[in-house]
Amino acid sequence: MKLRNRVAYYFVSRLFWLMLTWGLLIVISIFLFSFFLGHNNTETRQLSISKIVEHTDVVDQELSVNSKIKEDLIKNKMWIQILDDKGDEVFSFNKPKSIPDHYIPGELVSDYLYPAKKGYQLSTWYKTIGNQELTWVLGKPMTGNNPFLYWANNLWILFIIIIGILIALFFGRQLGAPLLYIVSWIENLSKGKYEEPFNNLHLKSKQRWRNKTKYKTYQELMQALSDLTSTLQSNTEERKLLEKTREEWLTGVSHDLKTPLSVIKGYTVLLSSHEYDWEQDKVRHFSKIMEERVEYMEQLIEDFNLTFQLKNDAVPIQLEQKDLVNVVKDILEQLKRLPESKNKAFLFETNKEQIYLNMDSKYLNRAFENLIANSIKHNPPGTKIKVMLHEDLSHPRKIRVLIEDDGIGMEQETFEHLFDRYFRGTSATSNNSGTGLGMAIARQIIIAHGGDIKINSKLQQGTQYKITFPLE
Repeated sequence: MKLRNRVAYYFVSRLFWLMLTWGLLIVISIFLFSFFLGHNNTETRQLSISKIVEHTDVVDQELSVNSKIKEDLIKNKMWIQILDDKGDEVFSFNKPKSIPDHYIPGELVSDYLYPAKKGYQLSTWYKTIGNQELTWVLGKPMTGNNPFLYWANNLWILFIIIIGILIALFFGRQLGAPLLYIVSWIENLSKGKYEEPFNNLHLKSKQRWRNKTKYKTYQELMQALSDLTSTLQSNTEERKLLEKTREEWLTGVSHDLKTPLSVIKGYTVLLSSHEYDWEQDKVRHFSKIMEERVEYMEQLIEDFNLTFQLKNDAVPIQLEQKDLVNVVKDILEQLKRLPESKNKAFLFETNKEQIYLNMDSKYLNRAFENLIANSIKHNPPGTKIKVMLHEDLSHPRKIRVLIEDDGIGMEQETFEHLFDRYFRGTSATSNNSGTGLGMAIARQIIIAHGGDIKINSKLQQGTQYKITFPLE
């Protein structure tokens, strides 16, 4: 059942049970009130108040009832009172001394509803005789005078009110607790507190808390919030790590720029000094060193710009069909001429003479150069570097490039962060003179060509790069 339907069913079912519970309480209340009020009703009276009213006469402006009615009143141990419109008694017969001769507004109603309160039952009748509004009150003592019944009625009303409040709180908790829990959770997330608002004092197990029926109704929403919380926690940790790494990288870049700038500044001071008359060979030597330092700084700035352009898809990749076999061969030939390639063995293998791929050769050359150069520069003499290029004709068709060496390998932390934009290896035996951007650039270029790259490395067992490109 979908979340929307389940929530609707949950609310409707709880409202149904609430209405049913209140209905039962009302029925029980009516039954008990009927029982209490009718428990001490007298037997069917032979003398009715309407009959007394019919036989009430006015003689010389005085009220009276005939003798037959008086006999019946005495026989039934009843009394009669006639009140004026102010509640004062104007006539009575057979009335006990305890019965008042004046009634305040509402007193007759109270005595009628709660006969056990004063120990007698009353019946009333209203009629106008002449210009006078009169009230007949017919009373009879209760046969079982039990004042407890009056207090029982009041206690039952209080009990019904308390039960009603408890039921309202129960259903309010059933309906509102999950929503308040979710709102608290969202409020925590908005404040940067990426954790579930769980109280260990109520339940020892978070899973048991979630499995409660009222929370299971919102299980998809709560699972989504749980996933969001985990994601935000992970992003926060990654951001902190990235900030730390970036600060370290900026420190390194600042140092890398400061060193060649210091060299250039030193040589310019020497060349501009009037104290020395430098020979032409010396001037050329100084200029060559300065040129190398400037090229290094240019490369650093270019790498820095390129990695951010690739990250933001700002580099215009111009794809065209080219032979990847020739591209990789040319790269290997160029890299073999590096000073670091001395005393290293190179091997190239392919299962086809020509393998065509839609590529931007300028950038893809850069990616393969960075990967192969990484194996050349960070391994000792005698290392074997193998490049294998295969076209996989299975479905879907792919081009697989494998670059591997049997060198010193990398620690797990190093190869896990090798493609991070600000990461440079920390091994004391490795060459850390690079910008720290080459591997990140290589990966971004491969991804821009629709490819994928994975790395596997172990200390003293070498490093392996697995690159795949889809074939249209």
